[in-house]
Amino acid sequence: MEINKLAGEQIKKDMLKTSLSCGDVFLGEFKNISHPKFFVIAGLSSNKMFICSVFVNSNIPDSIFRNEGLLNLQVPVKAAKYAFLKYDSFVSCNKQIKLEFQNIYNAINNKKCKYIGKLDEDDLCNIRTTLINSGLLTEGEIELYF
Repeated sequence: MEINKLAGEQIKKDMLKTSLSCGDVFLGEFKNISHPKFFVIAGLSSNKMFICSVFVNSNIPDSIFRNEGLLNLQVPVKAAKYAFLKYDSFVSCNKQIKLEFQNIYNAINNKKCKYIGKLDEDDLCNIRTTLINSGLLTEGEIELYF
């Protein structure tokens, strides 16, 4: 019985890993944040996911408005295009997080994260271009994820 359970768990894990793609949007819980946040998968490697943004914000924080460099790293997404958004929002590309696949799998399994939807190609392209041109990534990171 335990072998069947382990096999079933591996099948679930494999299905999730093969179904993930750039542009997927999740809603997840993060430490030091009081409410779940949307995040976008901007790039993938063979064993890691690169999440371009922990935050999809309905408003740009004042601290970012005062910094033109950070302001240029906010990519607008329209609520009219995505049922999961209540408001026109911004994907914040100024802080990237690299996650091991196992971490997101565990969060989904523990009901701390769930798939919400997918960005269209235009918005995904804008996010990826913003990240690649941000100066915040090394050449190795760009090659690995994009």
